Amino acid sequence: MNNKYNNSEGLSNYIVLKEEKEVIFYLHNPYPDCLEIPDIMKQRFPSDYKSIVVNSLDEFKKYGEKV
Repeated sequence: MNNKYNNSEGLSNYIVLKEEKEVIFYLHNPYPDCLEIPDIMKQRFPSDYKSIVVNSLDEFKKYGEKV
């Protein structure tokens, strides 16, 4: 499967679901870090990918199970 899971801290803590063209970011306290996500998306991912921010670790882990 062509998915990516990055297990580091902060805004680099994300899961890429290539088939769904989604990038899931885990931010325990989303604001103000979430303001950086549009720039990260432009730099690292194709324009047709969308970002999703979750602040629940359990929800984030559920996305990780799809990897």
